[in-house]
Amino acid sequence: MRIVSTIIFLLALVPSLSHGHAWLKLRIATTEYAPYTSSDLQHDGYINHIITDALLETGVEVEYVAMPWEKALEATLAGEFDALSYGNFIRSREDEFFHSKPISAESLIFYVNSKYENRQWSKLSDIADLKMGITEGYLYNDELASFVKNNKNVVKRTTDKENLEALVNGDIDIFPIDELTGWYLLEREFTDAERDEVARITPFISTVTTHLLVPKGKPDSQLILSLFNKGIEELTLEGKLTRFKRLLKEGYYQHPQKKVNYDRR
Repeated sequence: MRIVSTIIFLLALVPSLSHGHAWLKLRIATTEYAPYTSSDLQHDGYINHIITDALLETGVEVEYVAMPWEKALEATLAGEFDALSYGNFIRSREDEFFHSKPISAESLIFYVNSKYENRQWSKLSDIADLKMGITEGYLYNDELASFVKNNKNVVKRTTDKENLEALVNGDIDIFPIDELTGWYLLEREFTDAERDEVARITPFISTVTTHLLVPKGKPDSQLILSLFNKGIEELTLEGKLTRFKRLLKEGYYQHPQKKVNYDRR
């Protein structure tokens, strides 16, 4: 009860705090998942820009520390960081993390080796015969996580780029990935000839919501979650989330020496 009372009291002070000096600084673990999160990108990427501004609305500053996804999960759960940026909503993760209010909504799609570009599917069992690549530690959505767990025809690799390379080379047949991330990596890291070896198949897998992940069981977890959620509400009311999405589509969040042509989407 004391924690709830403290949160209510602090949130009541937020309008005045957000315009003064920061009263709290958080350390947030993040990953290299361009263009959403990356230490190479403007504002550490699109999602991190939103997180930073949402917390600034409540007078909170953020320090990001980039590391591989698996390490970020473990370190955040171990109490080394206050939160993790970012994760899709996954029910199985709710035992360990609070999911914040949604930051954005994104589409998951399948890329296939071009020899399967006419492959039709309506349910995941339709593609069970294809060798699927997944990125180690990722939970894409609840349905796909269950499918991967029960399918032996799955190969894990460390990064999305490695899976796309395997797709180009024919070492795997199919790979699930966020739509924009897949396109961004193909444009930035692969040649025209290599891109010709990859095709997107329809329909898309699902639309997923993205969230700040706050570890459960820590003294300040509820406070951090409440502060962030209030900040997201303020950004929504001010129309900033729409502006950030427009900046993303215009190519604002990308490495200045490794730009991609967003007009090709």
